[in-house]
Amino acid sequence: MSIARDISRQSSKQTVTLTASQTAVTVTGGFSGSNIDVYLNGARIVQGQDYSLNGTSGITLTQGASAGDIIEFVIRNTSNSGFSAADTGQIVDGAVTFDKLSNSATESSNVQKRTAASWVNFNGNSTVAIRDDFNVDSITDLNTGQYRINFNTSLANTNYCATVGVMGKNVSSDMFLEVRDLQTTHLDVYSWKSNTATTADTAVICVSIFGELS
Repeated sequence: MSIARDISRQSSKQTVTLTASQTAVTVTGGFSGSNIDVYLNGARIVQGQDYSLNGTSGITLTQGASAGDIIEFVIRNTSNSGFSAADTGQIVDGAVTFDKLSNSATESSNVQKRTAASWVNFNGNSTVAIRDDFNVDSITDLNTGQYRINFNTSLANTNYCATVGVMGKNVSSDMFLEVRDLQTTHLDVYSWKSNTATTADTAVICVSIFGELS
């Protein structure tokens, strides 16, 4: 995360002691690309009324100064807003994109392994239909209570973790789900009734997959 620099570090001050009747006052180093405030004996004076700019090199007072008057310039850099020499590689833009979920095999704490590679909530009754998902292309109805979840983006290998669950107060206590045939492109989910040892359709099935995308 980048750290904002103290804005005071983005301004500089110069003081000039004037001679009698002096009007032209030079700013050392100029002030191109900057804003400038001008103070006469501690009081801020107004551009266009009390003075005019002399290009980017200084100012011209409307009235000649008295000997010993002090002009103070406060020069603010407008080319940045307090992030001088910021490490742009550490600036967070707030967007999480697929490219940032690196799939480098050399990273022991790969971000992809910390987020779901795929998940889906689907209706397993009658006409199988996806309610919502991430990285799921389609659900294939293989048979009664037997479903194939097809990924949009393949997994890097078959060593991923898949968890399944059913939802609904009317789901029988003897119902359980089984994950089968873990492939990089898909996996199968079977919905069983243990008291009959047969598969049965289930209304709400939720599946989450954690692993590295290819």
